[in-house]
Amino acid sequence: MALRRHLAALIATLILWGVACSALAASTLTAMTFTDQGAGRLDVGLDFVGGVPEVRGYRTDSPPRLALDLLQTQSALSQSSFAIGSAGVSGVRVLVAGGRTRLVFELDSTTGYRLERLSDRVVVHLGGDADASPPASPPAGGVDAATTLSAEPRVTAIDFRRGADGAGQLQLELDRVGVAAEVSGQGRQVSVTLPGVVLPDEQYQTLDVGDFGTSVQRIVPRRSAGGVTFDISASDAVEPLVTQSGRRLTIELAAAGTIERPEAGERPSYTGHRITLNFQDIPVRDVLSIIAEESGLNVVASDGVQGNVTLNLTDVPWDQALDLVLRNHGLSARREGNVMMVAPTGELASLQRQTLETREQSEQLAPLSTEFLQIRYAKADSLAALLRGGEGVGMMSERGRVTVDPRTNTLILQDTRDQLDAIRRTIDHLDVPVRQVQIEARIVIARDSATHELGVNWGLSSPRGRHFDLSGAADGNPSTVPTTSDDPAPYGGGLAVDLGNATNPASAFSFGYLSGDVLIDLELRALESEGKSQTISQPKVITANQRTAVIKQGQEVPYQEASSSGATTTEFKEAVLSLEVTPQITPDDRIIMDLRINNDDISDTRFDGAPAIDTNEIQTQVLVDNGETVVLGGILTSEQLRTLFKTPFLGDIPVLGNLFRYTQESNEKVELLVFITPKIIEDGLAIR
Repeated sequence: MALRRHLAALIATLILWGVACSALAASTLTAMTFTDQGAGRLDVGLDFVGGVPEVRGYRTDSPPRLALDLLQTQSALSQSSFAIGSAGVSGVRVLVAGGRTRLVFELDSTTGYRLERLSDRVVVHLGGDADASPPASPPAGGVDAATTLSAEPRVTAIDFRRGADGAGQLQLELDRVGVAAEVSGQGRQVSVTLPGVVLPDEQYQTLDVGDFGTSVQRIVPRRSAGGVTFDISASDAVEPLVTQSGRRLTIELAAAGTIERPEAGERPSYTGHRITLNFQDIPVRDVLSIIAEESGLNVVASDGVQGNVTLNLTDVPWDQALDLVLRNHGLSARREGNVMMVAPTGELASLQRQTLETREQSEQLAPLSTEFLQIRYAKADSLAALLRGGEGVGMMSERGRVTVDPRTNTLILQDTRDQLDAIRRTIDHLDVPVRQVQIEARIVIARDSATHELGVNWGLSSPRGRHFDLSGAADGNPSTVPTTSDDPAPYGGGLAVDLGNATNPASAFSFGYLSGDVLIDLELRALESEGKSQTISQPKVITANQRTAVIKQGQEVPYQEASSSGATTTEFKEAVLSLEVTPQITPDDRIIMDLRINNDDISDTRFDGAPAIDTNEIQTQVLVDNGETVVLGGILTSEQLRTLFKTPFLGDIPVLGNLFRYTQESNEKVELLVFITPKIIEDGLAIR
């Protein structure tokens, strides 16, 4: 008896399930045919039993795909996939779920489609000149579909408004739902075409909308092949967005770059692949299901997600389509991993608030634990200040405490277990060896000098030991020679051949002519000398990342300084070669350096007993690759000197004056160059 009752219950359940399926699936797809029409066109015939169902479709561009949903339809096809390989269609898959059948056409590239409804079948025209048009709703009350579609849709009213953020909105009231809009053009000229739509003659008027404060200036309606087109002119580049709510079709034209905007806050960047959605009066839950399939996310919708929506979106990112649906229906989304929860904004905010309150209550009731963390590289005092929030938001809870044992450099923590785990993870990232940088500087001082002398010296002398130099010839420095002298010994015996005087390297060649008691001397002076020298200083220092290092080498010069009381004290001035550097290692292993380099020398000049210091200094900031040498700069000092020595009056005679004068020219160049080479010191201890 018990077995009979179970069998009876099972049979009754199967009967009820069959009745329910029949109610949900009023139509059955019995056959699918494919006809290649040539010229890249393909006709797909769908045969039904039980009436032609409502068809809803959408397209995606990446990957190119067309999906058609046959509502309340079961599939009686013998296979679930068909290989086509014709007219840009590689195949079609048949999916059945939830009382509907979905046909997914795999395309080689995005193509248009058009639906043709007959009494017991639907023909899908793909490729060629097929225009992407919305599927029409099924006929009601058994009226033939061809008769229902014969009436042309009409525009009943035209309105223009200023939208959010200064966007222009062209609103068209239609006599029915399910009218498609095709957008073409870009920049400042955009055209919106409504195929198969009639605009009354009195509505063909140019609309001057420049006073609305938007980028849109003028709208001109005109008749086009099989419909009406609205030509829109703007002062700046605009981006069109078409939405449909019931019988109202809205074309929003926002300035380029502002169409992707949130309800509040900063503008998001939509990165999802582009899709085309064309629905009439479809449940919001179905739209969320389609977007979930395209995005690869798991969408959970709360019970508060209700209502229908009509969409006509062409080539928009899927995340922008989701944003539009959410905003237009007062919904919000929260994403955790690959799961997205969708609920009314107030409900989601309340849920988040409850979650936060529950978490806070749990923290207040959670037991406290104590943990000892010995810090290895950082200073425990610094980490304790960071945890307490001395420089921003701390990591300790309201009940938590942290103390420091400076002797062992240990943190003593007391907090909840979850908070202690978070603190430990933070310290693991902070308590690591600081990377070090070796900075090597080369300071080069190059000197280059040259001296040129050319001229003639005359002199007179007598056997009695008196002589007279007309232009000066002693020691090669006429400015130091007296005009007469009774003691010729200091001058080397008058004018003679002088090659390599130790006190003055200037050399000359002299001639003499003796007549009676007078000796006439002639000296021809020609000299050219060159000198080059180079001084190289090479300070080197190693310092930790973002730590200032200073290295000095030189001397401190003492000097006496008198105070106001009359007492004298000994003060010191530094004349040193110093390098002060603060390196910073960037994430890509480059080095930013704040540099200050001094190269000082003691000058012969003094002021009130205090010595003067000749200073060369460079202070700068540079960005250098690891191991790369950079030249910070140079100081070039050039000194040119030209001296003329001549006999008064005789040296001024034209042409002949050259015999009574000579010139001395010198040129000295001193150049300071600084080379810096930083190098990151790789330390195996830095890997914890």
